[in-house]
Amino acid sequence: MKIRRFVASDIREAMRQVREALGPDAVILETQRVEGGIELSAAVDYEPPATPAAAGPAANYAAVAADGGTGQPAPVAAPVAAGSVPRLADDREFRNLREEVRTLRDLLETQLSRLAWNDGVRRNAAAATTMRNLTRIGLTPDVVRDIVAALGADLTARTAWSAPLRRLEASIPVCDDDLIAAGGVFAIVGPTGVGKTTTIAKLAARYALQGRPEDVALVTTDTFRIGAREQLETFGEILGAPVYQAGDGNRLAEVLDLLSSRRLVLIDTAGMGQRDLRLARQLSWLAAADARVKVLLALPANTQSAGQREIVEAFMAARPSACILTKTDEATSLGGALSALVRSRLPLAYVANGQRVPEDLHCAGPRRTWLVKSALELMSGDTGINDDFMAEQFAEVDIDACA
Repeated sequence: MKIRRFVASDIREAMRQVREALGPDAVILETQRVEGGIELSAAVDYEPPATPAAAGPAANYAAVAADGGTGQPAPVAAPVAAGSVPRLADDREFRNLREEVRTLRDLLETQLSRLAWNDGVRRNAAAATTMRNLTRIGLTPDVVRDIVAALGADLTARTAWSAPLRRLEASIPVCDDDLIAAGGVFAIVGPTGVGKTTTIAKLAARYALQGRPEDVALVTTDTFRIGAREQLETFGEILGAPVYQAGDGNRLAEVLDLLSSRRLVLIDTAGMGQRDLRLARQLSWLAAADARVKVLLALPANTQSAGQREIVEAFMAARPSACILTKTDEATSLGGALSALVRSRLPLAYVANGQRVPEDLHCAGPRRTWLVKSALELMSGDTGINDDFMAEQFAEVDIDACA
């Protein structure tokens, strides 16, 4: 085991020196504060021998070490006496020892992350408070880091709340205009249960109240879900708008050509999970049917941030021009949805916060402040967001850059 000592101004610099000198498999043995910084002892865990060892216990250890810890002994070049069997009885003990070393290394890395986080808190309490508060809102770590980095010297004890919230609000991309006001052909896409059909009813009613109901037509491509057309026909009957069905791309092109005189055509697509293999085929229909089709992505606010990331990535194949945030009234946190919007830079066109048609659909432009305020009202009091969690997520953030 090769042991080396490193001295640096702070823990972050010391860890960088360790990685450069010994690689990612180095084990931290000891840390202590010294004059001018921190001293750190590290070692490389069990370097394999340069040449094969002789047969016997040493050869067994060499074979296991050479396998990279997979548990499958590598061939030993040393000759084996006739009738003898290589001793591999200690193989399990050696693997257990390697696992214990890995566990110890993980523990030490956790402690070092906690040390780095606590050191950052002491040097810039305002930045640390901001990161904790934004995490409690439910924002993903990458978005939190970007906000803190963008604020820089603007973060002080007095602005640790106000400045980040203003930055978050400004970071939410929105459409300034009511997209359907001028008419057009719009296809609403999104996963199952996101509320596409209800959203289409809201959009159609919104337009009918501002113009002529006879200018509206509805189309469904959902031939999978039982009762999908009946639900849309119920809305169409209430609004006085005809409803058409298109089971494939060719039929969709024919229907859109038939409806060329209608000022607003809304297409209700089949709800499919972001991992559904049929999704790509349906999205290709929209691209090939008519160049006038604009795609709007329905993004559910009541889905966890990881799921929202998957939804955005999957439906980006349809090249949506904007999105609609649905089910905000059912969400227990809005941080994940806001993170998805900020990360994707997909403009938010409408916000839906209930089942009423069309009252519970709002243009997003004037609703950014409302979204941030709602996220605050849903802010988590989860005790899981403790120092260990913060250290794991943000130990490597350069807090000095925020000072």
